[in-house]
Parts: sequence; structure tokens; C-alpha cells
Amino acid sequence: MRGLGPGLAVRRLLPLRLPPRPQRPPGPRLSSRPTVSGALDRAMDELLRRAVPATPVYELREKSPAPAEGQCADFVSFYGGLTEVAERAELLGRLAQGFGVDHGQVAEQSAGVLQLREQPREAAVLLQAEDRLRYALVPRYRGLFHHISKLDGGVRFLVQLRADLIEAQALKLVEGPHVREMNGVLKGMLTEWFSSGFLNLERVTWHSPCEVLQKISESEAVHPVKNWMDIKQRVGPYRRCYFFSHCSTPEEPLVVLHVALTSDISSNIQSIVKECPPAETEEKNKIAAAIFYSISLTQQGLQGVELGTFLIKRVVKELQQGYTGRPGPNFHDARKGQLPAPSPPSAAAMSNWRKDHLGASSSEPLKVIIIGNGPSGICLSYLLSGYTPYVKPDAVHPHPLLQRKLSEAPGVSILDQDLDYLSEGLEGRCQSPVALLFDALLRPDTDFGGNTESVLTWKLQKERAIPHVVLGRNLPGGAWHSIEGSMVTLSQGQWMGLPDLEVKDWMRRKRRGLRNSRATAGDIAHYYRDYVNKKGLGQSFVSGAVVTAVEWGIPEPSGSGAQDPSPLFQVSGFLTAEDQSQQPFSLCAHNVVLATGTSDSPARLGIPGETLPFVHHELSALEVAIRAGTVTPDSDPVLIIGAGLSAADAVLYARHYNILVIHAFRRPVDDPGLVFNQLPKMLYPEYHKVHQMMREQSILSPSPYEGYRSLPEHQLLLFKEDRQALFQDPQGLHKVFGLSLVLVLIGSHPDLSFLPGAGAHLAVDPDQPLSAKRNPIDVEPFTYQSTQQEGLYAVGPLAGDNFVRFVQGGALAVASSLLRKEARKPP
Repeated sequence: MRGLGPGLAVRRLLPLRLPPRPQRPPGPRLSSRPTVSGALDRAMDELLRRAVPATPVYELREKSPAPAEGQCADFVSFYGGLTEVAERAELLGRLAQGFGVDHGQVAEQSAGVLQLREQPREAAVLLQAEDRLRYALVPRYRGLFHHISKLDGGVRFLVQLRADLIEAQALKLVEGPHVREMNGVLKGMLTEWFSSGFLNLERVTWHSPCEVLQKISESEAVHPVKNWMDIKQRVGPYRRCYFFSHCSTPEEPLVVLHVALTSDISSNIQSIVKECPPAETEEKNKIAAAIFYSISLTQQGLQGVELGTFLIKRVVKELQQGYTGRPGPNFHDARKGQLPAPSPPSAAAMSNWRKDHLGASSSEPLKVIIIGNGPSGICLSYLLSGYTPYVKPDAVHPHPLLQRKLSEAPGVSILDQDLDYLSEGLEGRCQSPVALLFDALLRPDTDFGGNTESVLTWKLQKERAIPHVVLGRNLPGGAWHSIEGSMVTLSQGQWMGLPDLEVKDWMRRKRRGLRNSRATAGDIAHYYRDYVNKKGLGQSFVSGAVVTAVEWGIPEPSGSGAQDPSPLFQVSGFLTAEDQSQQPFSLCAHNVVLATGTSDSPARLGIPGETLPFVHHELSALEVAIRAGTVTPDSDPVLIIGAGLSAADAVLYARHYNILVIHAFRRPVDDPGLVFNQLPKMLYPEYHKVHQMMREQSILSPSPYEGYRSLPEHQLLLFKEDRQALFQDPQGLHKVFGLSLVLVLIGSHPDLSFLPGAGAHLAVDPDQPLSAKRNPIDVEPFTYQSTQQEGLYAVGPLAGDNFVRFVQGGALAVASSLLRKEARKPP
């Protein structure tokens, strides 16, 4: 995060205690800037006129009475009552625009200073004129912030207000120099209020209050805390945990630092995080090094305020004082590269898993291998781990036909019922009947705007668990960890959740909230990883596993010597070891589930020059270039190709950093098939802002969007080595543009190269390329088993379910099918 140094992750912890916000129907919130209703518009103007104190004349600056406390309290109350991000952004934009510096006064005082410099006068006269100029340069809203800081909880409110301002800037809800200036002024004030003299260094031990331990656990963003034993280890012998709190809010962590006291410099961060200390009692003569392995900021509103460096310096002094009279430990910051990044489990982890969970020889086949650890794989692992869904005894489903069917089998788990029968008659936004069924059970009336709780209750029945292993390239959560963390999800936050842990409840425990009912990609990635830990699924997950081949067709001999008709699958690949080497593995299984998603292989243009080093197919390339300084506001434009949401995300990201953008796409801007036309404006203001830019900022017509150009209906012909792109416009004319970077974001295809024939024969139409939207894997609708290969399943986008909300239905179908297979096996 900016201003905090490597390894610092921002997580909100301190809640903003404001009056409850009244509910109001959402409405359009964004054209070229947020819009509000007439009544709210007038209320905002009246509030600002009344609450923002006028600037006294220079001569009376120290004699004017302070504004009434009620005026500032009114602002705090009104702001807390706004229900939408866009409404708060509108109020902050008006505050920045209309209550800043009086430029007329600045010009007048500047002229006076220049005049005095040209005429010989006493130094005191010139200094007073300069003081008048400085006074004129103070914006009016600074007075409002100053008086709010004197209220009870006022500083905390301003920290949250700046967090909202940063969020609004990221979403392009407020823009311009006045907003950036107000952000800088507020940051400067917070820097003064949170200077080291006002900060208290506090150490956390196992005997600290439970509330503090809980907050430390929730705020840890680098190496998440798994359970109470984990946090006990991190604050126990050979470990230190410190945090800064503000003098106005003692025992409220602002920035948290974890330290490991070791006998040497560890070569692997995992040995610090996972291994238990050598003894219950700490022996100082065994400590030779102190490694700072995690530091987390808990307040987004304090971005750019220097807290991390101060904390590290104070902790170094604290530790050194504990070693007076003997050599102190060497201090190493694990965040700065002395230790390698956390590596995924080694090949030994796979062997240990087989030994621990199979209780048999290494040649015994696994029951199930799940390839992919995204939401589909996580949900299926949850169901295969013995978690069983039942209808609550007193639950009444709002769908009368489904309610009648559910009441026919009381006490029977959903996994054991006829999914075909239960899903009959359901309609919705998905073609899969089982997906509609499971979604209706989890979110009964969500499509009608309701928030009725799930009719399901979950019971852990370990005797029903089916041993399985989940192989993933990334951490649990899959591709969500590769998405830029501040990006906002397309689906509503409540639709991103997995069974028995709603996103909104998880966010509430993390002291954070949703943006317009949507969450950030970073929060969702954290949620999925946390879900695996909280539900105790971690022993089945192996990260860093790359599958290179899946083969089948070898029947397994039964005990009587006859051939079992079900095939065996051979799954081969490699894992990244602790020393970053690749160690091969090969596993046999009775069933394989494909849950890899579709983001593995970006779609390509197929034109000359597409393999040049400045042409990329992932948004992360732009992030890296901006961080490295190779793309700046002074660089040639970045070319973004595509008219979908990935391209829109790239436009938003580039404009956030004031990077020049050329946005090219083949379709006309008024094409009704564009995805923007399918998204409600009230839920997706940022995407409709990009669509508006695409319409209004043509390359041939001027518009208010400086630094952005759109090229509708343009065909890209080739890239040149000198970073130029050749286009053909709708009239057949050629155009050449110089570029700094190219992002080709026109979709992606699933990478099933590990299957025979890349899985083409498994598709609905084997003669066409496999595509999640147009030609998915052909599966049985109530088992999700491939119609072409017994024992091979596909879930998620590979089976045509393209939203997290519906991928869980596929997991339900697979789990039900596998449980029925187990029940049919003879004892």
C-alpha cells in the first residue's frame, strides 16, 4: 500500500460509530459525477453552508469564537446517515469544490507580497504580508476538520472519512485537483495527530484482554491466524507482537507488528509461521536474531501516514533494552526480501497427506481428486468433508411448490434426496436446474430483493466424509488471488459466499463493509482462504500443484480378481518445493473433478507482433509497470483492447493513476450486446462511467475526459517493434499510434491441455473450441458427470456455470453422485 512500505496490507479495524443509517431506495448515482435527488441535493447544500465555518478576517483570526459544537456534530450525523457510497462521494466532492481556498484572496495577498519585495520596507512588514498569504492559502474545510477532531470520536470519524474519500477516488466517483488537494490536507492533519508522540507502544501477550487478541487475529493480513492456538503461539515464547494505539483510543490497534526471536536467520518464512517454538520457557542465550515477519495496517484512512517505520524503530529499541549487558539479536525485516516469499507445500506434503488420510500404501487410489481450488473446489471439498445440508424443521420456503416437496421428506438431507424432483419447476438466471435449486435453498428470495435467510442448516457428519485432495496452483481461492485487490466484484457481495458462512457476516467480523452491496476482489480472496481455515478443510488442500496430465482407462482389479468396470485416473504434475525446485507427483483416483475455471489461457488476437514484449494479456502487467515506474503519466498512452469488464477494469485502474489511455474495440458503442447494458446503473456506477467515456470520448471528438480516447469499430492490424500499433478505422483508413504498453483483454479460454486432446471431445460440440459461455463440457444435469467419461466430473465455468452464486449447485450435484456411488459399494 502506498506510503507504508513492502508487505503492509490495509485492513479496516476501528468501526465508525455513527447513528443508524435510514434505508432509502437506491437510484441512479453516476453520470459524469454522482447525482442525488432534489431534496438530498438541497439538504447537502444547506448542511455545508451551516457546518463549514467561515474564515475570519486576518485581524480577528485569534479572537473569533469557535463554531457551535452542534454544527460539527450535525455534519457527522448527516454524513453517517448517507446510505450509498456515491452519496458520500457527492458530499465530499461538494466540500472540496466549494469550500476550499479563496483564490481571489490568494491573488490579492500574493500581489501585496510581490509589491513589498520590490519596494524597500522593514522586514516585519514583508513577513506580515507573507503571513497573510499563508492564512489565505488555508482551505475552509480545514476548519471543519479541525473542529470535528475536538468532538468525542472525531479523529476516528475523520480517519473513516478519508477512507471513504480514497475509495470514492478509486471508483472515479469524485475526481479532480480539488479532491486530491482535500485528500492531501486531511492526510497532513492525520499525520500530525498520529505522530509518534501521540502513539502508545503496546505488547500483546497471551494474558492480554481477549478483545485485543481477537482484534490482532482479525487484522493479520500477511499470514492469517487459523485459531486460538495459532495466536497463542504468535504471542508466546520466542515470539513478540506489538501494536501502536492512539492516545485517544487505547488498546485499539492501528498497526500491528509480529516478530520471531530465533537462533539464526531462517531460510524459509514457513518455519517461522507454522513451526512451534522449541520450548515453553524462553532462554535468552538461544536468541541471536529478531525477524520482523508481518506488519499490517488496520485503517485504510491512514494510508500514507508514516506508522510502520515508527513502529519498527520503537520495537527495535524495546528489544534491545531487553538485552542490556549481552549481545542483542540481529534485526532482520522479513518483508524486505531477506526471507523468500512463502512457498507452497512441498512434494513431501503430498506424501504426508496420502499417509495420514488413506492409512494405506502409496499405491492405493484416492477416492476423489479435485483439480482447482477456487470457489467450486472449495464448496465441493466442504460437502465431501462430511458437512451435510438439512432443511430447518421450522423453515418455510417462499416458493410454494418447492416448500411442498421439501416437506415430503423431513429429516432427510438434501444430498440424499432426488435433485431432479426437487429442482423441477424452478426458474431463474441459470440454465442448470441443480444450481437454481441450491441457490433457492441458500438465498430463497434474493432475486426479488429480499434477504430471507437460508432454509438450510448444516451438520458435520464425519462418517459421511469422502477422502479427497484438492490441487491448486494458487492459495485456496484460486484466480481470485491474481486479481487486483481493489477491484470491485461484478456480483453482489452476498452472492459470493459459500455455504454456512455469509460474506456479510464474515465482513462484519472483520470490521469492514460492502461497497454498494459489492465486495472487493481482495476481500473475496481473503474470504475464500479464511473459509478453508474456519471450516477445517486445510488438510485436503495442496497449493502450488500444477497438473500436467490426466489419463484414464485402466480398470481396477477387484478382490475376487474380476475387473471393476469403473476406470482409474492417473493424475500427474509437479509441486514447487521449498527451494523453488519442481518435484513431480503421480496419483491414482477413482474420480476426478475438473474445477479449474476459465482464466488460465487469455484469448489472443492472432495478429503480427502480438508476442512482442510490450504486448500483454493480463491486467497485472499494467500494475507491475506502474509500480516499477516504467509507465507514468508522462509516458505514451497505454492501449487497452476489448469492450468487456476486464477492459473496463483496466481503464479504471489506468485513470486512477492518471495514465493516458487509448481504448480500442471492434463493436459500436451503441451495440445492445455490450455487457454494460446488462448491468443496473445503481449497482455498477463505475462500469457505466467507462461506457459513457466510450460513447463520448471518440478519437475525433473532444469531450471532458482528458487523457482518454476511444476507438470504436477499429480493427487492429499489427504491432511494430518500435511500440507502434496500426489500426484500420470503419472507413478503411489506417492509423498509427505510439504506445508505452498494450493490454489485450478480450476474454479467456480454459486451459485443459493436461487432458487427452485438450478435452475437446468432452465439449457439447466436439468440433468447436471449448468455451465456458458457448461450448462447455457436456455433463449430466443432475450429477455433473461427463457424458463421455464415467468418473470424470466438471463444475463451475467448465460446466457452463459462470457465477460463484451458481457454481455451488454443481458441487452439490457432484457430492450427491459420489455419495451414492459410495453407498452402492459392497462392504
